[in-house]
Amino acid sequence: MLKDLQARARALPKEIEPPADAWSAIKAEIEKPSIPTSLPMVQRFWQRPAFLAAAGLLLVAGTSLVTVAVVRDRNTALANVAIEANSPRSDPSTFAEFVSVENDYIGTVNQLSAALESERMTLSPETVAKLKQSLEVIDAAILEARRALAADPSNKAIVEMLRTSYDQKLDLLKRTTEMGRS
Repeated sequence: MLKDLQARARALPKEIEPPADAWSAIKAEIEKPSIPTSLPMVQRFWQRPAFLAAAGLLLVAGTSLVTVAVVRDRNTALANVAIEANSPRSDPSTFAEFVSVENDYIGTVNQLSAALESERMTLSPETVAKLKQSLEVIDAAILEARRALAADPSNKAIVEMLRTSYDQKLDLLKRTTEMGRS
């Protein structure tokens, strides 16, 4: 097939003359007066350097304002959680009185845990492992105190141990959250 195609190509005439009217059209196009290239290019207002510089400045300023607002809101939310974590609590003397206080502790622990989770990527794996280990110890102490209170609900010393365990958990979560922010 290739040999056949080559043979047919060799059989074609060597020189092909274009039609006479084609040369006249080509000649007319060549002799046409050219458009001078020295004319200034028309710029739209948004293509002017001053406009582009102003737009760039507005973009930087707007981005900075949004960043400041987001960071301020986040820090305010975390500060509110920290304030709640440090808010004074009443000193219940029985397990029944402690139950309402415990709900506040649990809510604050959940808020701090959520804040810490958002900061977790900024903490080293060693810090996360130590935090997990410490929280397990504190949670075991809380569970043990709750079991002891179930057996002796009016024991003020056990109620105080339970409250202290929750305070330690809140303090650990708060300090670790602050460490993640810095």
